[in-house]
Amino acid sequence: MNRIPRRHILIFLFLALGGAAFDLWTKAAIFRHVGPPGSESVSVIPNVIELRTAHNTGALWGMGKNMPHSSLIFATLSIFAVILIVWWLFWQGAAKDFWLTVALGLIMAGATGNCYDRLVYGHVRDFVYFHIDPIGFECAIFNFADNMLVAGAVILSLLALKPLPEAAEREERLTPHPTD
Repeated sequence: MNRIPRRHILIFLFLALGGAAFDLWTKAAIFRHVGPPGSESVSVIPNVIELRTAHNTGALWGMGKNMPHSSLIFATLSIFAVILIVWWLFWQGAAKDFWLTVALGLIMAGATGNCYDRLVYGHVRDFVYFHIDPIGFECAIFNFADNMLVAGAVILSLLALKPLPEAAEREERLTPHPTD
């Protein structure tokens, strides 16, 4: 098994630890500045982005919030995801792939930030309310951990479209090439 590039380990740690720390810091700062849920929101971009605090016992965008023990269930799933990510990246060697390392670093950051909230507060602290009033569009209130989870999932989805190296080599061998 080839060694994992040191740069990839550092990038993963920067994204996972730095992203989780940034998420937790922004949650604390916004809740301190704006106040608890029900407080008056703060407009960042009029009719588009507001800082509006909310407690979310569900998953991304509030999915599953009405399930009994949802915070405990989602915290347990987050802990399982964190263990699986570390195992896949470092024991299975997936960290050799730069973009996979980035994707899983972002997912680790988001999972860690939201898991911390669930274990400490019993819910996730959300605060970004995105809406476009002129067209009637509105999104659930979210936080930076949610953004990192989505960004990591998008990168993983794009990576899934890329053929595996073994498949690409096999296809190259089987594809007829014109001879000179």
